[in-house]
Amino acid sequence: MSTAGKKPGSLVGSFLRTRRESVKLSQRQLGLRFKPPVTTQFISNLERGVTPLPAHHIPTLTKELQLSEAELLSLLEREYAQKINDRIHREPAESESGVTASTLKNLVVQEKDAEFIRAVYHAYSLADPETQRNFVSVCEKILRMRH
Repeated sequence: MSTAGKKPGSLVGSFLRTRRESVKLSQRQLGLRFKPPVTTQFISNLERGVTPLPAHHIPTLTKELQLSEAELLSLLEREYAQKINDRIHREPAESESGVTASTLKNLVVQEKDAEFIRAVYHAYSLADPETQRNFVSVCEKILRMRH
C-alpha cells in the first residue's frame, strides 16, 4: 500500500485507533486513563496524525492498549524513518556522494540505528521532566535543519 498522500503520523495514529477499538475503549475512556487525564481531542489528534506521540505517554498506551513497548517503538521507528525519508527526498539529481533521490526513497532504519534510538528513548524515559522538555526542543530544532 502506498503512503503517498498520507499525512505524516498516520501510521502510528491508525494503529492506535485500531488497537483502541479492538480493546473496546472510547477515546474518552482512553484519555481518562492517563495521569493526568488527556482530552478526547488529544486522543483524536494522535489518531489522525495531527499531534505526534509524546514519549512520556508510551507506557500508558502500551498498558491500556495491551501491546508491548517494543511493538509500539518499532512502529514509531518506521514512521520516523518515513518522515526522514520524506524530508530528505529530492528530485532526481546526483549529489557529490553519488546518492540519488531514488535511492533515498527506500530509506530504512538499520538495526544499529534502531538500537541507538531505543537507547535514546530509554535515557529519555529515565530523565526528569525538564530534561525531557529540553531534549524534545533540541530534537525539534535538529529535524527542522536544512542543508
